Amino acid sequence: MADYLAICYFHINEGRFEIKVGGLYMPGRYFIVFCTLFSLLVAVCESKLLMFDDFEGKLNKKHWAHGIKARKIDWKTKGGNLEILPTGVGWSYFGYGKVAFKNFGLQLDFQPLHDEFGNGSWIGLLFRASEDFNFYQLYVTPEDGIGTKNYARWYVRNGEDKNTWKELRELRTKLPFPVISKQWYTLTLTGRGFKFELYLKKKEDAISTKVMDWTDPKSLHPEGTIGFISDLERHYYIDNLRLFDSPNEANLAIEPNGKVTTFWGRLRQQ
Repeated sequence: MADYLAICYFHINEGRFEIKVGGLYMPGRYFIVFCTLFSLLVAVCESKLLMFDDFEGKLNKKHWAHGIKARKIDWKTKGGNLEILPTGVGWSYFGYGKVAFKNFGLQLDFQPLHDEFGNGSWIGLLFRASEDFNFYQLYVTPEDGIGTKNYARWYVRNGEDKNTWKELRELRTKLPFPVISKQWYTLTLTGRGFKFELYLKKKEDAISTKVMDWTDPKSLHPEGTIGFISDLERHYYIDNLRLFDSPNEANLAIEPNGKVTTFWGRLRQQ
């Protein structure tokens, strides 16, 4: 007994359910795996890698800029990482990516370093940002830092008026495990429309943990770039940054074989 569906044949072989795909027979239990992998491959091929930077060599000026209006962040490549240095003063300094996006999937590795007093440093990330100070902002605060420890904290700013730069305090979320200075972690942030999702893992772990999701009810910033922020004591490393035009791509990148995603992304850029 056999039924035909697209390129697949379904039949019973000695009491076992099997599927024939082309000239290949496979047990039925493997068919679900085959379909899942095929659908992921299609999604990868349809997505676009907007930016990849492993920060080897000098800082890539095609990817990064200081902006015209902002105080220039002190950043440099060091040992294959992007080092964000403290300013030594109380003002905030900014650095921006050059690639604008709407929907996105962002993944990067980060390591909090120490401030001059030996405290773990906050990580400051901008997204949907512009050089005229419109942006969403995420701080990741380490367990061994000062202030609110081991939290995701979200901010928004609407222009040059600093009074519009406010924390969304109701969104403060405890991280699912301790983030400690001088250790590497992988952050995944996705945005579809005005809904954002944050994932986190230790770099050596296979699977990320969802931290939270939230939606901007005011739909403030539909498009922009990524960026980083530093001030008096902020000091941290960034590495292996991947920016996609689809949140689904970053979700694939949080699976164990994340380097496959980078490989496909590079192919799409060529």
